[in-house]
Amino acid sequence: MNRTIRVLLADDEPVILRGLKKLISWSTLGLDIVGEARDGIELRAMIESCKPDLIISDISMPGYSGIDIIREIHQSGRTIKVIFISAYQEFAYAREAVQYGALDYLVKPVNTGQLEQVVTRAATLIRQESQEERNKEMLRTYERRNLSVTVEEQLEQLTDGNKAAAVTLARMGNTAITRYASICVIETDEYSDQPSRWEERERKLVEFALSNIIKETVDERGNGYVFRKGERFSVLLQHEQLAEPQQWMEDLHHKINSFLKLQVTIGIGEPVGGVEEAAESYQSALKALRFRYFAGSNRVISYTEEQAAVSLQAAVLPGIQSVQSGITEALKSLDKELLTALTAELLDNVSLLSGGSRNQAVSHVYNAIIQLEADMADFGVDAGLMNQGGKPLLETLADAPAFSTLRQEFAAVLLRMLEQLGCRAAGKEMPQLAQVKSYVEEHYAENITLESIAALVYMNPYYFSSFFKKHTGQNFKNYLTEVRMDHARRLLLQSDLMVYEIADRVGYNNARHFSDMFKKQFGKLPQEYKQSVKH
Repeated sequence: MNRTIRVLLADDEPVILRGLKKLISWSTLGLDIVGEARDGIELRAMIESCKPDLIISDISMPGYSGIDIIREIHQSGRTIKVIFISAYQEFAYAREAVQYGALDYLVKPVNTGQLEQVVTRAATLIRQESQEERNKEMLRTYERRNLSVTVEEQLEQLTDGNKAAAVTLARMGNTAITRYASICVIETDEYSDQPSRWEERERKLVEFALSNIIKETVDERGNGYVFRKGERFSVLLQHEQLAEPQQWMEDLHHKINSFLKLQVTIGIGEPVGGVEEAAESYQSALKALRFRYFAGSNRVISYTEEQAAVSLQAAVLPGIQSVQSGITEALKSLDKELLTALTAELLDNVSLLSGGSRNQAVSHVYNAIIQLEADMADFGVDAGLMNQGGKPLLETLADAPAFSTLRQEFAAVLLRMLEQLGCRAAGKEMPQLAQVKSYVEEHYAENITLESIAALVYMNPYYFSSFFKKHTGQNFKNYLTEVRMDHARRLLLQSDLMVYEIADRVGYNNARHFSDMFKKQFGKLPQEYKQSVKH
């Protein structure tokens, strides 16, 4: 007969201790609660007096933390098993506990199923102390692991198009007779199109937690199998109703968001008539997942939703040119309200026309901008295709992480074009130039930048640079330097100020740099220039 396993509970919240004692039938599982500690100091002492086989403890307590306790157990070589209870925000803390040999951890609030499952596993491990029992468990573990690996390998082959894998799975008793089968693909949004924000060990812990919650949810429903393909988790669902995969995945998505605080996107493949056709469903699930660029991340996307968008392509193409022509006319007439409405319509059409392809969306938007710039060439409009000192517009568009960002970039280009047309239509360019020169004359000693002076006249910096050079024949930076040097020469000849004082008064905080600029402007250093004029 199996001996009773001694259990020690520890938590600084009495209500948690009471809850743990009542949550499951400890005696039925062959366990006996031999003590309750309310802080780390008491727990440390009771380990010596109670001689527990199993400790179930809060990870964060006064006195000594759970990490301190398990570190001591680990260093002493004791065989005490430890299960931690933690809040989610202590995730990194729990990771360290696992490193020191914690058997598992439970996220508060703990439910009966979780506690019973983990405690049962702990009890099984503890009872393996007898050589005969240990050998039996090792054999059972090997058989279970071997079966699990075999099933996962068959599912991978099945989704790669090997229909023979369906026969193997059926022989192993791992498929059911249902009307439909669907593959769903789950991807953590942090993994997609960007470097992971997690370190390797933390990433493994996150994947462990994610794997557990996916398997628990699928097992609750029945007729489902979880497996890995690359970075993604995949699920084979066998179901009777077409709506079931959507319902199951919405439930799973909610649990992942709520319990793990992770953002994931789930692609639901097209239902097929049997497990042997799973490869088709898998490929359609990947297409649904890629549609995240248009639909938005951290959501469940079905293949039928993606297909509905693609099927509208033929209807969209004839009207897109008409909308673009309308945008050209709205720009010419300076009708901002109409421009906004037509821009939204054009981009909605681009989304549909792109058929779920990110590259197609970027290409359509860029081509639309090129066409608009060509249409407005007679008006001297610059769409900023080659940004001065920044990334080319095409690169900026391609870097947009989502279609919503691409929309913003396109709207910004049209707004810039509208502003340029507005300036020309109202004949404001010369007054604006006079405003700039007047401001420079009054504020030349201050920190004036191209960006700040462009903002003064409500222009894009790149457009302002072109605008200023067109009307003055020189770059704004050179003009500002000339103004400062003219004032510096006046101060040099008409006052007894030191060179560094003059530099400060005309906007230079570095006297040496000022002297170099003065020499570049007038051919001599300030003092040399002053001496030459006197003689």
